[in-house]
Amino acid sequence: MVKVVELTKENEEQYLDQIANLEQIALETMKKEGREGQLFATGKEDISEYVHSDENTVIVATDEHDTVEAAAYITQGQKPFTYNDITKYFKYGEDYKQYVKSQYKSGQAYKKDMLETYQIKIKAFEYAKNRVLLEHPEKTGLKAWLTTEMKENDFHEKSELREKINQYMSQYIIENYDEDIQKKYERFYWINAEDISEEFEKEIKNPNERIQEYERFMQSEYEEILKHGNLKIYEKPEFDARKYYSANTKNAIELDTYITLPQDRNSGLARIIVYEGIKKHMERHFQNPKNSEIFLCSTLHRNNLSSKYVSEFFGLTDSLYVNRRKGRDREVHICKIPREKGMEYLTSMSDKLAVLYGYNPNNKHISDGTRKKVLEEQLQYEEKEHNRLVKVRATDKKFSGINAKFIDSKLQKIKKLREQIQKLSLNRGGENYGE
Repeated sequence: MVKVVELTKENEEQYLDQIANLEQIALETMKKEGREGQLFATGKEDISEYVHSDENTVIVATDEHDTVEAAAYITQGQKPFTYNDITKYFKYGEDYKQYVKSQYKSGQAYKKDMLETYQIKIKAFEYAKNRVLLEHPEKTGLKAWLTTEMKENDFHEKSELREKINQYMSQYIIENYDEDIQKKYERFYWINAEDISEEFEKEIKNPNERIQEYERFMQSEYEEILKHGNLKIYEKPEFDARKYYSANTKNAIELDTYITLPQDRNSGLARIIVYEGIKKHMERHFQNPKNSEIFLCSTLHRNNLSSKYVSEFFGLTDSLYVNRRKGRDREVHICKIPREKGMEYLTSMSDKLAVLYGYNPNNKHISDGTRKKVLEEQLQYEEKEHNRLVKVRATDKKFSGINAKFIDSKLQKIKKLREQIQKLSLNRGGENYGE
């Protein structure tokens, strides 16, 4: 019988080493399978940080001997526009810029907020720069630090300097300005001097030293990130991205990591512990009557079908294919849940887990009608995915090896689901499935 446990400061010692060991086992197994790069192991110290953080959650599944078989990390409330902020991918580019403009009654009001926010960003940058250099007296300046970092590591999004600058800038905004300014900071995050000049149709003459330094740093940000791919969106969204423009780190839950024992990859276990994490965060988020919506996010390697299936199980079916870090392409998945749909969503997920995996800790009654609906929806999903995998394997040689086992697995699941539906129909004697 599976036992689901949330890690706390009190029980951390009992499970922490086991989770770290599970991370390494999963990582080594994926390397042997030629799937290196699909998982970036989280270290013991980082897992402990999640446990001690009010914003993040660690959930594990254990067997009857209290041995950890699966683990999930759910995160929320990261600093805006830092490495972990998935929501930034949906608030980027010309479409978003035009959307922001459309929120203003006049062009003059838009320009006023743009300029005001830019000036505040300069102050935030000055604060962040001074704090970073105070913490690192061995560094001679931002430009030299960034140049060294790029030489040593090649440019990647998760750089120590950029992470700290972004973190301290957002911290400065949060501590010194009201919610209105905080929203404007998020709205106009990507604005630089060139955008200001273009909007006002005149050059910024004689910029002071602070602006020049900020712009030099931003040029590294823009040229390296935008031109070399770190915020490159490869494919135009097949959905209306505007519904995600209000997503931010406060109202977005990230399904950060979910791992199970490699020798017994149990998708049910992964879904169960991710659900418990989502449930905790959603219930807490909607305790605040001001919170009208919540977003679920995840990132995954495009070839990592196991992670794809977990994300899509929870409704994260809208995705962008992006380059998050140089050479590391990722899919970022997202879905939106309005407050009025929150309880319905959790109930639906709970029913799916009970029907498909027997996870029903509260022993709630599941009607035959609900069982049939869940089974048929899952069958439809598995058949669609099976057809997609067959097509991909035939047209793209990169997938020829890894997807063979998934295709066989899908066929087995399809067969089992059909048998369950048929058995349920026979037991009901062909009656209609009302609730």
